[in-house]
Amino acid sequence: MIRLLLSGISAVATVLVLSGAGSAGDGESGTASRFTLEHALAFEDHTLYFAGDRVEGFPLVAVLRRADTADFVSFVYGDCTAADELGCAPPIEIQVWPACRRHLSLYRDVPSLAGSAMERTTVRGVPAAVFDDGTRLELQTGRSTVVVFAESRARLGRIAGALRSLDAPASQGGALAAPVAGAPEGELDC
Repeated sequence: MIRLLLSGISAVATVLVLSGAGSAGDGESGTASRFTLEHALAFEDHTLYFAGDRVEGFPLVAVLRRADTADFVSFVYGDCTAADELGCAPPIEIQVWPACRRHLSLYRDVPSLAGSAMERTTVRGVPAAVFDDGTRLELQTGRSTVVVFAESRARLGRIAGALRSLDAPASQGGALAAPVAGAPEGELDC
């Protein structure tokens, strides 16, 4: 099923890259590079998590790689129609960052980075936090920080339940890998 998505994802990713699309919800500008599921499957820096080829009724339409000051792989679900030159955010985006670059202790050290109040929680057995009135969820797992953007807290929860490692799709629904020692505290080297 993953292989069938490659051509459609490549076309959408090209459109997003050519339009200068940045990441949804993080307020950072910049361009994402063309990245495919084949690239993601070969990725070895840290574990990548996504929600399969479809989640909440939205198809996976793009896989993007941002490797500048923001360092993440993004899985984009669904599309949107921009009403102006500012663009629009996709219905669902899952970003996977190395925990050495993005971790929950950043918000303790520099609270303004949170964007809004941070509500600490545990999701699928790992440390997590909800931000932006329930439209952003960040989870610490292994050497990765998974950031989910969606329209509501309920949708975030369902997407978190669908998360699975890209290289081990059968892991959906159970506990996620515990963060490695030092990851939530920002003590890992990149």
